[in-house]
Amino acid sequence: MADDRRAACTVDPSGHARHVLEFDKVLAAVAAEARTPGGRERVLDLVPLADVERVRDEHDTVREVRRAIDDGLAPWSFDGVADVRDLLRDAVRPGTRLDPGELRRIAETLETAGRIRRSLDTHPDHWPRLVARTAGLGSHPAVVDAIRAVIDERGELRDNASPALRAIRREQQTQRESLLQRLEGMMRATAATDDPYVTLRGDRYVIPVRSDTAGAVRGIVHDRSASGATLFVEPLEVLDANNELQRLRDAEQREVRRILEELTRTVAADAPRAESSLDALESLDDVQARALWAKEADAHPPRVDSVPSPKTGVRLVLRSARHPLLDAQLRAAGSTCVPLDLDLGGARALVVTGPNTGGKTVALKTVGVLALLSQAGIPIPAAAESELPVFERIVADIGDEQSIEAAVSTFSSHLRHVVDAVRSTGPRTLVLLDELMAGTDPEEGAALARVVLRTLADGGGVTLVTTHLSDLKLFAHSEPGLANAGMAFDAESHVPLYRLQPGVPGSSNAFATAARFGMPDALLAAARHERGDAAGRLEKALASLEAERAQMSLAREQARAAESEAKRIREEYAELYAQVVAKRRTASDDARREAARIVADARARIEQAVRDIRATNANRDSIRAAHDAVRSIEDAARPEIDADGGVAGGGEPSAPGGVETGGPRAPQPGDRVWVRSLAREGILESMDASGRARVLLGNVPFAVPANEVERLGAAPATPSGGAGARGSGHYTAPEVEHTSPRLDLRGMERAEAITAIESFLDRQVLQGSPQVEIVHGKGTGVLRRAVQELLAQHPDVAEFHLGEHNEGGSGATIAKLR
Repeated sequence: MADDRRAACTVDPSGHARHVLEFDKVLAAVAAEARTPGGRERVLDLVPLADVERVRDEHDTVREVRRAIDDGLAPWSFDGVADVRDLLRDAVRPGTRLDPGELRRIAETLETAGRIRRSLDTHPDHWPRLVARTAGLGSHPAVVDAIRAVIDERGELRDNASPALRAIRREQQTQRESLLQRLEGMMRATAATDDPYVTLRGDRYVIPVRSDTAGAVRGIVHDRSASGATLFVEPLEVLDANNELQRLRDAEQREVRRILEELTRTVAADAPRAESSLDALESLDDVQARALWAKEADAHPPRVDSVPSPKTGVRLVLRSARHPLLDAQLRAAGSTCVPLDLDLGGARALVVTGPNTGGKTVALKTVGVLALLSQAGIPIPAAAESELPVFERIVADIGDEQSIEAAVSTFSSHLRHVVDAVRSTGPRTLVLLDELMAGTDPEEGAALARVVLRTLADGGGVTLVTTHLSDLKLFAHSEPGLANAGMAFDAESHVPLYRLQPGVPGSSNAFATAARFGMPDALLAAARHERGDAAGRLEKALASLEAERAQMSLAREQARAAESEAKRIREEYAELYAQVVAKRRTASDDARREAARIVADARARIEQAVRDIRATNANRDSIRAAHDAVRSIEDAARPEIDADGGVAGGGEPSAPGGVETGGPRAPQPGDRVWVRSLAREGILESMDASGRARVLLGNVPFAVPANEVERLGAAPATPSGGAGARGSGHYTAPEVEHTSPRLDLRGMERAEAITAIESFLDRQVLQGSPQVEIVHGKGTGVLRRAVQELLAQHPDVAEFHLGEHNEGGSGATIAKLR
């Protein structure tokens, strides 16, 4: 797979951009989340892809695994998985015999493959792309069971591996015990040994004999101690017994070889499928490692831009982006990374200026490495609404590549990459040039830089450059397709803020930086004089722009704060309104249950009357009397049922003051109106042609469908045919549409979720559901707490608990209804 990717990749053929953007270091961090050697290798072999659809497919696959992790269905365990490809290939070769340890590794790997295959098959709709990617993953019960039946957890053959092996080992044990008993008896009967113990020499059982009494025991000397004081002798009396034991050992080895050869043939027959399973396991481990790293780094797949438009070019938008290496380093130190926000808008080239150590180079590296990560199918540490194109070529010139040995100067090394960028310019090219045309004469460098920037912008791709050349700031301001951006700098504290400010060029602040490092004031004053008035006016203009930008930024923050406060008030009002509606609904539900109880009691009495009639030989008069009794029971129950039309019908409270349902004119702005869906009176502010009305309820405006608004006037008409209509003589239970006992709240605000839960529980109680499932996800836990607080107080809920593993885990709550 990696070879296939490399063949299709033309993003960075020289590998230079990959090196200077430290892409391999990020891959190493991602690979650390892999659980198998092959999975780690696959992550390290990832390359940026130039095909839009393939990039999208990679991100969608990682997104499936990330969702499975968030839902508690993953991560999958890869315990026991080993790279057994060589063993599988050895098994296929004629005459090969795998040893027990090798067979055990194969069994553990294939056992894990089967377990994960079964897990994927339980929820195939959750991860369709993952199912397609792991199509080669199979179960191998025949191989696993055959190996497990023969080889134990220590990697040794079981005694019952075959009937012949069991018989040989039993006979071997009997022979060994008999031989040991004879040798121990001989040692007790002689004074020729000081250490009465039996030992082995060359698979022969022997006893230790002092060398000065060697003649006391007739036998074969197999060994002597290091000092020569002890001989290890096999007595002649046990020679035949030792021979028999050796014969049994040989028979055991022959049977073991036969069993292992048979197991090896079993593995060989399944080797192609087993190798496919191993490939699929490592592919899954690769994708899971990317998802786990994304969760740890708070990374998200960006929206991947398609082929750029000739007019607007490509879309590159980064929100709250962080360099993954810098972000991880700062988090480990207990700090946070200043995020990068970048939106090129209509510009094709961005000139980034600002002080040294102000973050310009980090900004370039962040854009470059995130582009490489995205095209390699790895989520990027940025907000989910970020957008990145799929580039066909990335050229990066970052850092000083001066080489004394190669006689290459700083300017020459930079110029080589600039020429490469100009030659490869195009609508799907990303060019990152740090300190453009630095290291040479400023005037000549600025002239070259202007030509290069114009050429790159005309090419239609994306270009980001950093510079200290003041001419380029003015050029970017006036040249079509170019834009300025500056790194923020606190003029009072002379400290860089590492925040990119679009539209405003940054000042180099060399004098402020020099002062911060202790440059004498006299030298600074002389330097300002040497700089000249024109440069001073430019810096003052830049400072004025920065001040205006700061004021605009403050105004935007104040506007955001006001908007946030207004949103909070609207949500608070909506929550209060929901509580009022809930109380009304609770009262209505109590009345419905009381009416149902009365009807049930009446029905019981009616049935008893019928049974009484049937139990007697009643005449016509007694039957009529019973009929009159039944009618009186119904008449007694009807006032309770018909006391409130809203009870029988289960509807919301009617509008006060009367509503003109068929009045002489439609509601007009300024009219008092009744909003049926909100059950509130308000003032109509406007009504547009699209069928939306704007109504002021109290001090809060609401947008509602126009057909929900009625002008207040005459008394409301009585609904015809309603379940609570008087005079019918019968009680008709409201019809309840059968709905699913599962409610998904993910993506809802708290107030919206509470209203949805209450309506959902009402429907489930009416249709008699014994149990419901409420899906709230894991996230921050706000929805889960809201759900459980409501369930704890709800009169129709008997008990509730978080879901089991197969019920959505902690992302769902299961409630049993009374």
